[in-house]
Amino acid sequence: MTLRPFLYTASKRPYCFIVRYHSYNQFQTGYSGIRKLSNYFYPQNSQQDNQNGGENEGRQGNHPRRGGGNRFGNRRNQDFDNRKGGGRYKPGMNQQNSDHRPLHERLMFEKLNELGGPTYELPPLDSTEKKFSGKCRLYIGNIPGELEETEITEMFKKYGETSEIFINRDKNFGFIKLDYHFNAEKAKNEINGTFVKGRTLKIRFAPGSTTLKVKNLDEYVTNELLYAAFSIFGDIERCVVIADERGKSVGEGIVEFARKSSAQLALRQLADNCFFLTANLRPVIVEMYEALDEADGYGEKFVKRTPEYFKQRGVGPRFAAANSFEEEYGMHWKQLNELYQQKLLALKKENEIEQEKLLAQMEFARYEHETAMLRKQLRDREMDMDRQKREWELREQQAEENKRRTEEQMRRQQEELQSRIMHQEEEMRRRQQENNLFMQAQQLDNMLNNQEQGYDDREGDSGNISGMDNKPFASSYNRYDNRDMGGRGGQMGGGRGSNWDRDFSNKRRRY
Repeated sequence: MTLRPFLYTASKRPYCFIVRYHSYNQFQTGYSGIRKLSNYFYPQNSQQDNQNGGENEGRQGNHPRRGGGNRFGNRRNQDFDNRKGGGRYKPGMNQQNSDHRPLHERLMFEKLNELGGPTYELPPLDSTEKKFSGKCRLYIGNIPGELEETEITEMFKKYGETSEIFINRDKNFGFIKLDYHFNAEKAKNEINGTFVKGRTLKIRFAPGSTTLKVKNLDEYVTNELLYAAFSIFGDIERCVVIADERGKSVGEGIVEFARKSSAQLALRQLADNCFFLTANLRPVIVEMYEALDEADGYGEKFVKRTPEYFKQRGVGPRFAAANSFEEEYGMHWKQLNELYQQKLLALKKENEIEQEKLLAQMEFARYEHETAMLRKQLRDREMDMDRQKREWELREQQAEENKRRTEEQMRRQQEELQSRIMHQEEEMRRRQQENNLFMQAQQLDNMLNNQEQGYDDREGDSGNISGMDNKPFASSYNRYDNRDMGGRGGQMGGGRGSNWDRDFSNKRRRY
C-alpha cells in the first residue's frame, strides 16, 4: 500500500491521501475500514447501505476481472443520490440521527457516560512501565551541522531501542525516544557533555508537552479516580495525586498523556466547562506542567563565559561585615523577602476564609436547590395528576359520545329497516291489486269476445234460414253495440281499439 499526501500551502499539513493498493485483498480490507469510519460519522448512510442488501460489500460482482463493471460505480451513484435527496449531503436532514461534533469529543462524552454513577472501590493502576513512553524522550542540544541522523541513532542504539528521532538543522537541536526510562537516563548521564565534532552535546529529558498539572482536588480524589476521570481525553501514561510527607493529599496532581492532542483537548474542555470529580462542587483546574531539572541541575560546563561571568565570579563566598554597605542592602533584600512571605501567608489565609464561605454558601445553595427541585417535582406530579384526570374525563366523554352515536345509529338503522319492510309490503299489495285488476279485465274481455262471437253466429244462422231483411235488427244491434262498447271503452279506457291492445300488451310484459 502506498500513501501520497496532498498538503496545504501554508501549514504543510496533509488534508487527504491517495491510497494505492498492491492487491485486491488489500483493497477489500482498506475499503471496509473506510466504510465503517464513514458510517460512524454518518449513521444515516449505513441504514441505506443495509437496505440495499449489502450490494457494495466486497465488490465481488463489480470487479473488472470477474466480468463486472467499475468497482466504484455503485458507490459513486449512491453518493450522487444522497446529494440529491435525503442522504448525508442533504442540508435539512434529521438532526436527532446526526451529530456534527468532532470524533474525539463524541468519544469523550461516550466514555464520560460510561463513568457515570458511584466510583467506589476502583481497581488499582498498573504500575509497570510502558515502552517508549513520554518520559523516555531526550532532548539533544548543540548538535553539529555535520552530524547525520544515522550517527545519532548509532550513538544512542547501544543504550536500547530508539524511536521517533527528530533533528532541526536550523536551530541545531533534536529529540529521540528510547524504550525505557532507565536506558534513557543512562544515555543522558553518559552522553551529556561529550565533545562531538567541535561541539559539546547537551542531553536532557525533553519537556513534557503532554503533562498537565491538576489543582483544586478534593481530599477524596485518589490516583485511580484521577486516572479514570482523565482517561476520557485519551491514553494516560502516568497519573498521580501529590501527597505530603504524612501521606495526605495536597490537592494537586500530575497527568501525563500519551499524545499531545489529548492534553490539548483536556486543557480546552476544562477551561470552557466545569469538571467535577466528586459530589463536591469544586471544579478541577488544569495547566501545563513545567518540569524542573532537580536531578542534574545547572552544571559548570554549561555556563557561558561572558564578561559578566568573570565579574560576578571574581569574588568568592563570604559573610557581610557588620555595619557595612553589603550588610545594609543585604538586609533590604531579606526584608523584601519577608514582606513577600507575609503577604503570601495573608493571601493564603484570606483564600482559606473565602473557601470556607464558599463552602457554606454552596451547602446552603445545595439545600435550596434540592428543596426547589422537590417542590418542582411535587408541582409536576400535581400537574401530571390533573392532566391524567382531564384525560380520563375526556375519555369518559368520548365513550359516552360514542355510545350515544352508536345507539342513534342503531335506532336509525331499525327505522330504515321498518320503513323498507313497510314499503315492500305496500308494493306487494299494489302489485296484487294490479294483478287482480288485470285478471278481471282479461275475464271481461273474454266474455265480450264470446258475446260477439255468439252474435255473429246468430246473424249468420238467421240469414241463411229465413232470408229475411235483417237491417233494422242489424242497425239496432250496431247502435247498441256502439253505445255499449263506447261506454265500456270509456270505462275501460277505450273499446277493442289500440288503447286496449296497448294496455293489455303492457300488462302482459309486466307480469
